Amino acid sequence: MTTAYFEYGEKEINYLKARDRRLAEVMEKAGMIKRKIIPDFFAALVHSIAGQQISTKAHRTVWGRVKAALGEVTPENVLKLTPEELQGAGLSFRKVAYIRSAAQKIISGEFSVERLYGMSDSEVEASLSQLEGVGRWSAQMLMLFSMCRPDILSFQDLGIQRGLRMLYGHEKITPDLFEKYRKRYSPYCSVASLYLWAVAGGEVEIPHICVQHYTSPAGELLLGSIDGRLCMCDWAESIHGDAAGKRLQRLLHADFKEKKSAVTEMAARQLDEYFAGIRHSFELPLLFAGTDFQKKVWNELLNIPYGETASYAAIAERTGMPKAVRAVANANGANALSIIVPCHRVIGSNSTLTGYGGGLPAKKFLLELEHKKDRQE
Repeated sequence: MTTAYFEYGEKEINYLKARDRRLAEVMEKAGMIKRKIIPDFFAALVHSIAGQQISTKAHRTVWGRVKAALGEVTPENVLKLTPEELQGAGLSFRKVAYIRSAAQKIISGEFSVERLYGMSDSEVEASLSQLEGVGRWSAQMLMLFSMCRPDILSFQDLGIQRGLRMLYGHEKITPDLFEKYRKRYSPYCSVASLYLWAVAGGEVEIPHICVQHYTSPAGELLLGSIDGRLCMCDWAESIHGDAAGKRLQRLLHADFKEKKSAVTEMAARQLDEYFAGIRHSFELPLLFAGTDFQKKVWNELLNIPYGETASYAAIAERTGMPKAVRAVANANGANALSIIVPCHRVIGSNSTLTGYGGGLPAKKFLLELEHKKDRQE
């Protein structure tokens, strides 16, 4: 018997690539995905019920035994066997009841498979829910992997949710967030589903931010790098919570992975030298993740000399936007590269320390550390 696969082509690929850059990158890496389908609807229904709440490996074994017992998977052949004979193929008592009930309804004409093909997706889902053992997820999988409906994306599918989280850096996929992506992919959600499953299953490598912990005299820091550049040097106990981390995940479309990299190790060595008082500037490849204005502010922070300070108003002046003092303060607070990009050197116009992500004690510690140079000289 020839193996059948879900069919799609350039039309669907080009549409999805144009709609979503991140998905386009995944599609480029993965190429065409061959996903098996079961064109015969009743066989697909039995296959779906047989696989409920068991592992993929166990499902494969049970399905092979079911096919061997039935020969051809038809409603008539199901009812020819006793419930005990079907259980002998590895099906539970409840699954046997579901399969026999569906077979009886199809043979009696109470349920028409043929009518499904003239219905909308929502109508098919409602109709299938009348069959015992078929919930919303099962109905959606049958529409995708038997009926080959083009616009199926299942919120109930854990693989889809994991793929969305990994691809877009979300902590949780809410119904509203899911709906945003469903609308973006429609009318080719089924093809998008294939690639999200590939992401979730590790078939496509998604960029990740390598993160290592660094214990400093001023507090615990998290060092992060991606693509050979340092993107994070943030306080583990930041007063802003994990806002910087979430922002990086969203902007860089990457998850965190606790793993040292050459860049984070280099940053750790240079921080050792900084806290020892023998390093006054850092030589690291940096990646700024933010708006153009934020990047402009962060670059100005790099120009504040070691041991000196500047006011928010002065930084605003240097960016060419003297009235943007509040915006400068917000950009300062959004800096994910503390110490490396010295936002601790920015103080209030009346020389007050003002706020700091690592807390005022940490800011005071850093400024006193740098002022030791003046006293030593």
